Amino acid sequence: MFAASQTYYHHPSPVLLKPKNSQLNVSESLLSVCKSVIPPFHPHPLLRNGHLQTCAILFASDHVPIHYKRHVLNSETPNDPGTFSIDVVVPASETPTEDNDSQTPSTSTSKPVLPETHPDYFPPRTTFFTQDEFDEWKSDDETNPLIIALHGLSGGSHETYVRLTLEPLVRSKKDGGLGYDALVVNARGCGWTKLTDNKMFNAMFTRDINHIVNLMRRKFPKRPLMAVGFSLGANILANYLGQSGASTPLHAAVLLSSPHNMDVCAKIMFMTFTGRLYSKFMAGNLKKLFERNFDMLSKNPAINIEGARNATYLYDWDTAVTAPVFGFRTGGEYYRASSSVDKLIDVKIPTLIINAEEDPISLQNAFPRQEAEANPYICFVTTGYGGHLGWFEWGMQRWFPKPIMGFLERMAELEVVESEGEFVDVGRT
Repeated sequence: MFAASQTYYHHPSPVLLKPKNSQLNVSESLLSVCKSVIPPFHPHPLLRNGHLQTCAILFASDHVPIHYKRHVLNSETPNDPGTFSIDVVVPASETPTEDNDSQTPSTSTSKPVLPETHPDYFPPRTTFFTQDEFDEWKSDDETNPLIIALHGLSGGSHETYVRLTLEPLVRSKKDGGLGYDALVVNARGCGWTKLTDNKMFNAMFTRDINHIVNLMRRKFPKRPLMAVGFSLGANILANYLGQSGASTPLHAAVLLSSPHNMDVCAKIMFMTFTGRLYSKFMAGNLKKLFERNFDMLSKNPAINIEGARNATYLYDWDTAVTAPVFGFRTGGEYYRASSSVDKLIDVKIPTLIINAEEDPISLQNAFPRQEAEANPYICFVTTGYGGHLGWFEWGMQRWFPKPIMGFLERMAELEVVESEGEFVDVGRT
């Protein structure tokens, strides 16, 4: 069976890791850990290019029965009245109507099935925390790992790639999972979270992930906190990791299909017919968010409403909306400022980055090869095939949950070697 190539980019002396609370002077390099958990990727024989791997997402099965309870939070940042939501994974039995895939936030046990365009639509398999339930969700003694996920552009916790990743992480150990807990941070205006302010998000908007990481550390002072970011969410997570450096409460992170250098990706995509199609598709999704939140966003004088509604490509949208709302003079200035590639130099926790070399959106020209080689805390892996958040194998199974699961399982039991003493590296390569 054909296996796609895998290439590792890393520092000459990757950070060393040792078992937590171990008195033995035995360690293993980050590179060795990553190589031990990343299995071969056998691309589907009929999906051997980036476009097919990416577009197959539109036809893949969506049956991943992850259930959530939602909590809406107010921003902790002064002069920022915005709200956003987190969706916490819960057992199916905790949701009132397990078999109803379109639920409204009503407390009724009989919920109407609504179209996504309905103003009261609510994501499938999702209900609300009561305030008391959320307040009680804490423990000073809890040590089970907690995973924090960030979705891609205009997405939410309902996205299949998010649920595919979380399912083996939260599945019970007796059923072959890790038994971890997990939550998803829904970007402002995403996941059918209603806006309460006149702006949404951008690729360097790290306020909300910073808020959640600190809140979870206060709630669970002993839990290992680890994060996974997808596409634009990976870029946001990388920006956060670079900004916070060694002060982050996060223990480890995974970045999947991050664009890294948004300016490069935007320019090269626009040079090809297929690239413009992807750009047009992404702009269309953002325009849907705009219309869903129009009552609030139309109050922002910085937004060019006509430009937003007439935007054909992603650059048009960012020029009319994202750039002016967040104080940038042009879309290009916004892309250069929000790219996470330079922030990766300052990441100070073990971080696994995975991209496919023929990804038509997060393009190879933007890959952070040199940055990975300059930072001992990063292991950057590229696969010869996989597309954008695709990685379809035979039977339309997805490959990427496997390395994520393996890496987070290992990292939950390891810690960075801080001592200057002599350690024997049992897995260095």
